[in-house]
Amino acid sequence: MDEQISLGEYIRRLRRAKSLSLYALSEQTGLSYSHLSRIENNSTVPGAGTVAKLAEALEGNLKSMLEMADCLPRAILDRIAAREESQPASLHRTAGDTHTWGDEEGDARLLSYAADSGLSGDEAGQLARAVAELVRLEPRRRSAVTKMLLSFRAEDDDAPE
Repeated sequence: MDEQISLGEYIRRLRRAKSLSLYALSEQTGLSYSHLSRIENNSTVPGAGTVAKLAEALEGNLKSMLEMADCLPRAILDRIAAREESQPASLHRTAGDTHTWGDEEGDARLLSYAADSGLSGDEAGQLARAVAELVRLEPRRRSAVTKMLLSFRAEDDDAPE
């Protein structure tokens, strides 16, 4: 991109170049029409997960879009850039759990999900490190830790507010 444009304008240009209506893009991405409109009009800043969906649907430059959205810490953007230089990023999902924790793209997705859920950057980083350690445990121990974590939610759901 030679000229400095906003994320909303970039998305609008990509969408129009593909002759997609906002409604069609909404159907394709699962994002609401009104949310897409607000993004294109720069009335809201989308999270990294939303940016990734839009980049995939519109075949946009994910790294540039994430930078325009300013929704990830610089360190993660730098890792994505370094990874793009060594191999092209893929946003396509596959059946089953094929994610290897510790790779930058997967860690960025986890951090994005944590941030979209309201966690601070530090909390999101701690969660990513905890998940990376959890998947390295032998299955019996991993299962025990997972059950313990899930029990906290059940207890919290029963607690009076």
